[in-house]
Amino acid sequence: MNLEDFRRKYPAQTVTLGNGKPFTYRYYKNPSAKATLVLLTGGIGLSDLFYKHFARFAKDFSVLTFDYQIQFADIGEFSDAVAELLCRLKEKAWLMGQSLGGVVAQVIAFRHPEMVEGLVLSNTCSLAKDMGDEAYGHLKKMMESQKKSKRLLSVLPFSLFKRLMKWAVMRHTAI
Repeated sequence: MNLEDFRRKYPAQTVTLGNGKPFTYRYYKNPSAKATLVLLTGGIGLSDLFYKHFARFAKDFSVLTFDYQIQFADIGEFSDAVAELLCRLKEKAWLMGQSLGGVVAQVIAFRHPEMVEGLVLSNTCSLAKDMGDEAYGHLKKMMESQKKSKRLLSVLPFSLFKRLMKWAVMRHTAI
């Protein structure tokens, strides 16, 4: 399945939340599923990067995914929006977070444990009660930088953005 086929088979939907803000997502309700998975992508925040995972998991599970949406002020407001969406879909879910998605999963689980069956985290940091202000500052800075990437993606073609990212990485790692 290519991305175009995926988008046709699992079209994006938008709901207006209680705070008046729209939330766009892809959701497949598998009638024989014993669990629901929420796929949380890394820092670039584009859920289509998980399209092959989504399609494969949809064979056995209900699956939900979405981009990180800039209309929410911070990760707390975003996690509240995800919880409201899960509630509207009548789902309690396993949160599967990769990189920044793991941080998002932890925040959702902390703020809304009633909506979470469990966590699967990959290549992420953990959030701890005893995390100091400096560590939280670094994490906040990292998340703020993702907003800039998302804004750039709204005006630049992804292929150009991908080349710019590769250039930036290579510039910092070249010998």
